[in-house]
Amino acid sequence: MLRIGLLIADLKKEDICDFCVGAIRAAEKEEILLTIMPGGSFLSDEQKEKNDNYDYQQTVIFDYVSEDNFDGLLIDLDSIGANITDYAKDVFLGNFISQKIPFLLLSEFNGNKTINNPWMKHDRNQGYQAILDIENYITAGELPIPGDDHNIPPIDICAADSMKQLSIVAERLLHRLPGTTPIYSQIMELLGLGGVKDAFILVYGDGIPNTLKDPWIMPEKILVKGLLHDGHNVDLPSGTIVDTMNLLDESTEEAMNPGGWLARTLYFHENQNGVMAIKINSNFMVPNFENLLFEIIHTSINSAFRDIIFQNMAEEIMALQVEVERGDSILDRLGEKDYMTGEYNRRGFFTHAYDYMRRDYVEGTYAIISYVDLDTLRSINELYGRQEGNLAIKRTAVVLHNVFGEQALVGRLRGNEFAVLLITNRKDKLEYLRASMQQQNARLMAEQDKPYSIHLMFVINQFEYSSSIRFEDMLKETDINLKNMKNMM
Repeated sequence: MLRIGLLIADLKKEDICDFCVGAIRAAEKEEILLTIMPGGSFLSDEQKEKNDNYDYQQTVIFDYVSEDNFDGLLIDLDSIGANITDYAKDVFLGNFISQKIPFLLLSEFNGNKTINNPWMKHDRNQGYQAILDIENYITAGELPIPGDDHNIPPIDICAADSMKQLSIVAERLLHRLPGTTPIYSQIMELLGLGGVKDAFILVYGDGIPNTLKDPWIMPEKILVKGLLHDGHNVDLPSGTIVDTMNLLDESTEEAMNPGGWLARTLYFHENQNGVMAIKINSNFMVPNFENLLFEIIHTSINSAFRDIIFQNMAEEIMALQVEVERGDSILDRLGEKDYMTGEYNRRGFFTHAYDYMRRDYVEGTYAIISYVDLDTLRSINELYGRQEGNLAIKRTAVVLHNVFGEQALVGRLRGNEFAVLLITNRKDKLEYLRASMQQQNARLMAEQDKPYSIHLMFVINQFEYSSSIRFEDMLKETDINLKNMKNMM
């Protein structure tokens, strides 16, 4: 089954909707998987300077075009590149040339290959022929002789019926109560009720920052959050992930079948959150229907993101309120303690570490210093969300206390980095601690209660008492050892 991408700006105008109707009819007959990708228009340099919204996020959908996802492309460069220079258009097309993905333009530009009769008006006949063109171009390396009028009938639905369907979806999604059916499951259910047979939603657990000045770097993996097949929700195992450069793997291909699909990027303010793909029915070819449906779904997903943010804020405030009720100083807590784990923060750790060293590091003792890096935190956040990442951080703090004991000083220096200081009179303590950490790491990796693994990268150094050695030198040596370990991975 050939996989063809149709890159356009939007489905707001009647002519491009007609073109897509013809393309879908051809894809169904030829058993081709056609993915229509409305990505908006690239911004000119002047528009970037004045930009006051997040519409630029839509063009990120084109970043998912790879040789693993598509066998060929049809590109409406006139609409996608309406605001940019010819040089910028060449750069855009160069991405596909470098990947050796065959493509045809819907209009002439700088000698690039086009569909048959690119000067003709976009209509159902041209859309049908364009699919035959790219199919032959991929398989035979040349355009076919254009056929006669293909007599493609118009869609068999009126705008009024489409708007009625939109109003039902909008009412149920935008008026949903927080904490009820998970938003992705509810979207799948509503799409099924609306006549959609197949769809899927893929998300990054945490949004990936993407700004005009600092474009995003696409993660290698993405989480499958919703899958609709033949009108029914598919119950996927928790934590099902796919490669971003191969979205159509065994997890999603169950829903993928010949005909027309629509794919859109999901975003929340400056963050890229994922991808949504829907198998097209007649409603989608009514001008503006797809755009309005996408905005409704997009708004409901972002509303769910806001609920999570507000919930996290509320939990943080409650944690501070508990400390106040216990009589602790809120300034002390913010100044020295890490609110999430209850351990010392960077400032608190080093303040108390120096006191600990001055008091207990004497003749006949050993200072044991460990630096610990929760090196799977980034992937946990990206795939499963910051809430799961926070649980992993708390779990790490518990592990460190279990291994090093209550006499140890534990601090969370930043994000995924911890430090431990323990002063002991036992010379053999070092090997015991290293073995204990390795055992704890093995347990964490083997735990089955979560769809991800927690892995700790660590170094533990021991320093026999000497009046000539400085605490700063101990820290520096431990830090260098951890960096060397990371470089070897």
